Amino acid sequence: MLTFLNNIFLPALAAAILPILIHLLTRRRLVERQWPSLRFIEEIQKRRMRRFKLKQILLLVLRVLILLLVIGAFARPAIRGARASTSTGSRERTSIALLLDASYSMGQEAAGVDLFTKARQSAEDILELVSEGDEIAVIPFAEMPAPTSPEPYKSMSGAKQALDSLHLRSGTTDVWNAIALGVELLSKSRLPNREIFVLTDNKNHGWRRSGEMDIPEGINLYALVFSPDDDRNIGISSIEFPRTLLQKDVPFSLQPEFKSYASGAIKDFVANLYLDGEKVAQRAIDLAPGEAASIEFRAQVDEGGFHFGEFRCEGDALPADNSRFFSFKIPEKIEVLVVGGNEAKFIANALAPVEGDFFNVSRISYSRLGSELLSTRDVIILSDPPELSANLAASIDGFVSRGGGLAVLLGGSPDPAKSWRSVVGENFPISVVASIGDSLGKSRFVLGGADFEHPVFTPFKKEGLPDVEFKRVAAIVDADRVPIVLSNGVPLIAETELGDGKIAICAFSASLSFGDIATGGFFVPLMHRLTQYLNADVSEFDPGYLVGDEIVRTIDATTAGAFALIQPDGSRAFLAPRFAAGRTILSVGGASLPGIYQVLAEEKIVDLFAVNVDTRESDSDELDRGAVENAVKIVWISTDKDIADEILSRRYGRELHHAMLIVAFILMLVELVLGGTWRRQRDLSDRIRDREM
Repeated sequence: MLTFLNNIFLPALAAAILPILIHLLTRRRLVERQWPSLRFIEEIQKRRMRRFKLKQILLLVLRVLILLLVIGAFARPAIRGARASTSTGSRERTSIALLLDASYSMGQEAAGVDLFTKARQSAEDILELVSEGDEIAVIPFAEMPAPTSPEPYKSMSGAKQALDSLHLRSGTTDVWNAIALGVELLSKSRLPNREIFVLTDNKNHGWRRSGEMDIPEGINLYALVFSPDDDRNIGISSIEFPRTLLQKDVPFSLQPEFKSYASGAIKDFVANLYLDGEKVAQRAIDLAPGEAASIEFRAQVDEGGFHFGEFRCEGDALPADNSRFFSFKIPEKIEVLVVGGNEAKFIANALAPVEGDFFNVSRISYSRLGSELLSTRDVIILSDPPELSANLAASIDGFVSRGGGLAVLLGGSPDPAKSWRSVVGENFPISVVASIGDSLGKSRFVLGGADFEHPVFTPFKKEGLPDVEFKRVAAIVDADRVPIVLSNGVPLIAETELGDGKIAICAFSASLSFGDIATGGFFVPLMHRLTQYLNADVSEFDPGYLVGDEIVRTIDATTAGAFALIQPDGSRAFLAPRFAAGRTILSVGGASLPGIYQVLAEEKIVDLFAVNVDTRESDSDELDRGAVENAVKIVWISTDKDIADEILSRRYGRELHHAMLIVAFILMLVELVLGGTWRRQRDLSDRIRDREM
């Protein structure tokens, strides 16, 4: 369909009649005279006159066409295609939604300029098409879109200021969420022309979608896609933490996974490990295109408390995914309460043979357990417990639910089944049904097998389990997590969780009457590692969060004042605490920056956690335009051409004024050539007629 963008010039097309009028008004009337001497050439002259009149008509047509083409070019005719806007002219008021991808992958560069800057420049080019009465919404987006203003801008200057204030984020792309918000905003507009412009990179991740998306009639969707010219990129996608217990002055290993997103091989790429801000290890990496590899790093710390670390690589084209942060805590001391009879001294001595050790151990009898303030302890060990009162059981249940650790040694209890039920209740999923063997040792049991990947038994992986004999053990049933068993398949230790804490059910006793485990070399490391494992502070690394996650932290510290959150950029925010079951709950909200976050109470660090980027954004899979077109009606705008011209041609159709001017110029040349030739070819009879007039 043909339309004109500058209708004001259409009346000027009437000027094309001027050559016709000039031709009619300047026609020469000839006086006819008979010359006998020329009668022989009369026929020749008639043929020449016919050609002359034909050429005059041809020149007249050329001049009319030239005027029509030149004036028509100023009216800017366009051929509207099936996807062109329904607007009838360039002066239609327009409501525009500029969706600007601010995810971290837009930090890659093309011709030395990052894609985000290029997208902002293109957005400003689009704003050049804005006129008075138009509306502009500027919507930066990563994982979630957010307009820069609650109401659309009514002027180009306001929208430009909004564009200038935008910056890259650390989140991932979700184009469909942004389009949905753009549709929602434009659906409220009453302007006749409504357009959404998506400015993003060529990553396929943000466009993945199942099913179709309906764009309401009257809203046109355009996309400008920017591609980097350097795809060299290595990202750190994850960290495999050791299944071991962290201790000061004891080395541990970490295995970060490095992935190549480059199209070519990467050689001798350097990766560094930083602990508490200091570089402690370095490795060189070779990766094939698309390859992922886990590299082992070893390190140690010499102090307890909170620690943080970072794996970092440098020198590629996308710095945002070059770091992976983590945190962990090694307590200065673990407060342990050992409850039992004479056999409990073996447990206490195994944990703390001298005062001032890593374990601060208190040993009491069951008669004193009711007077103990359990909240001051990290781990409680019940040795050969009798049947406990309901009040004691409730206190222990609350202690474990709030994050405490509990170990119950049942091998020497008079009735292990009743003792166990008195501690955890009748409906606990793990049961103890009876005791096997006796103090006489008529039946002897030895160690069978262990899960050497379990943090408690990792040190025994190399040399295996020692020879230990048991005369009497408790029969544990219905346990899902059993890290070690006896030779007859009966669990020696089973574990489970209750609330935020852990429980270890041990089938043996420390009493020498029921076995020799307490006197062997296996007992000390077993009790050390089991107690550390039950202590929540050292059970595992804190894996952290991803940018955009809603973060809620639960800590043991309680204070009447506010908690301060120190973010990776050094800024400070205050957190309002909530208290539940003796613990503090802090709602941090969505984290927008990768790095280490510190929580302070009275200027003392009480919590530490890491936030990392989601490396799915680094995925090198290129945009599948066909899949997008199957999901939504969309028009792709080339970023290699003049964006304003591209948009106008898409908005109103393919403009013809350039072609019309070229054709007009060619016709002018033809007219000049033909007109000059005819003037040179005027014969003698023409000159004679000129004299007679």
